Amino acid sequence: MVLDYLPWGLAVAMAVFGLYALRAGPKQPQGAAEDVAAQVAVAQLEVKLEQAQLQNQQLQDQSQDSLQQLAQLQQELSQAGATNASLQTQVSAQQAAHQLQLQQLEQNKASFEAYLKQFAEQSLKQQSSELSTKNQDQLGHLLNPLKQQLGDFRKKVDDVYDKEARDRAGLTQQINSLLELNNQLSSDAINLTKALKGDNKTQGNWGEMVLEQVLEQSGLRKDHEYHVQVNLTQTDGKRLQPDAIIHMPEKKDVVVDSKVTLVAYERYQSAESEDQRKHALNEHLASVKAHIKGLSGKSYEAAEGLRSLDYVLLFIPIESAYMLALQADSELFVSAMKNNIMIVSPATLLMVLRTIHNIWRYEHQTQNAKEISRQAEEMHKKLVDFVTSMDGVGNHLVRAQDAYDTAHKRLTSGRGNLINRAQTIVKLGGLQPKKALPDALIEAAEEAGSTLESANEP
Repeated sequence: MVLDYLPWGLAVAMAVFGLYALRAGPKQPQGAAEDVAAQVAVAQLEVKLEQAQLQNQQLQDQSQDSLQQLAQLQQELSQAGATNASLQTQVSAQQAAHQLQLQQLEQNKASFEAYLKQFAEQSLKQQSSELSTKNQDQLGHLLNPLKQQLGDFRKKVDDVYDKEARDRAGLTQQINSLLELNNQLSSDAINLTKALKGDNKTQGNWGEMVLEQVLEQSGLRKDHEYHVQVNLTQTDGKRLQPDAIIHMPEKKDVVVDSKVTLVAYERYQSAESEDQRKHALNEHLASVKAHIKGLSGKSYEAAEGLRSLDYVLLFIPIESAYMLALQADSELFVSAMKNNIMIVSPATLLMVLRTIHNIWRYEHQTQNAKEISRQAEEMHKKLVDFVTSMDGVGNHLVRAQDAYDTAHKRLTSGRGNLINRAQTIVKLGGLQPKKALPDALIEAAEEAGSTLESANEP
């Protein structure tokens, strides 16, 4: 500021000195006045030259600082690339381990099916060979270890599922963070400058882009656990379009709005005086309060098809703008909550979304555990039905064996058994049948008949 007035001050001083010299001395020719004017002009040029040299030095210093910042960013980008490569290697190793676990589960399943098959075959053999009540007791003893094995198998499945879910969530979070860092290092500075100096539409698009990045980092799935730019209609016909709707278990929704203007914040950052900065800060705070008031009047809970909670998330896409507003008014957050509005920044919104993601993960695990328990109970019920059927088969086999023994006795036992009579007829009639009875059966019938005759002799 002082340098701007220096040339004019020197010019005035030289002019006064020249007039004084003309009045004090003898009258000089016209050339002397021109010399004085020339000297004044030369002095002005020298001052402007010094000012230009000083500005040139300042520009050189700023350029050197920019080069140093660029080198630092390039170094961070290189480190992030190396870290990304290392994590990709870890992902490959985790995927290989996951594949091995799946193979082990398939092997366990095959072993379990083979065990069931072997168990059924052994049970059938025991029922058909022994045909005693002892086998039924043994089936009861075999059923208890099977229940224990089913419980162990269920626990192993739950443990593998939990470990896999934790590992996958951790790796996904790290990979997404690195990808986000790589993209932001090269584009955030440019996008931020353009957005803050642009119109409201440009700022809105930039805020939606930052919101989309935070949603992707949260682990939630687009069009599943959250939707963006959803058109809603209230009961009175009024249309609403929130930037994002986050779905929660038990049919609850959270609305996110990122349409806050940051023009005053940009003026605050570029202000050159304390008065300008104070004025811009007041405008920034007023803009945030106005947006809070506007959101509280939208009544998202009255929209058709929306099961909104009692509050709406007001998303400020710049951390420093978020902190500046809260520091300017310590009651701003509490005042917003009274209007059912929660002010969030990228960091705080990510914490909220990660919490919702964990709630969904626990919900899925609970549903999977219930399904595993249901299928285990169904399998156990089928096994009990199978064992009951096997008991029925055993009873039928026992009755069949009794009937067989009775028929066999009638065929071979007693003095006039059918085998002996048939053999007598063949001998008396001199018959030569094409097929003969088994020798063992004939011998058994003859032995039974002779034994009975011996027992009847006095």
